[in-house]
Amino acid sequence: MLANRMMEVIASEPDVLLLEDVAASLAVSPRTLQRIAGKYVGLSPSALIRRRRLQDAAERTRSDPTADLAAIAAELGYADHAHLTNDFRKYLGFTPSSYRKSVEEKRG
Repeated sequence: MLANRMMEVIASEPDVLLLEDVAASLAVSPRTLQRIAGKYVGLSPSALIRRRRLQDAAERTRSDPTADLAAIAAELGYADHAHLTNDFRKYLGFTPSSYRKSVEEKRG
């Protein structure tokens, strides 16, 4: 049940940016969440949060081609545009700018 609640919080609360945010929301320790996630989910809470943030960034980039990437990064809790770009490249294999360009080409 705790694993399900953790997934709910991560998926539905955009203000949740850190493991500690999830732990506080569920009134458990960060280590408890790490153990539960490892046992029942297979990914760490931090990885789940990162994935949601990247999905949100991709959606914003796709749905609003004029949105400033630095503003998107700030809204999603990244220190700056470079950190968003690094995560995008590392986990998705391309940059937000190249993703935006490919989406625009497909629309075009």
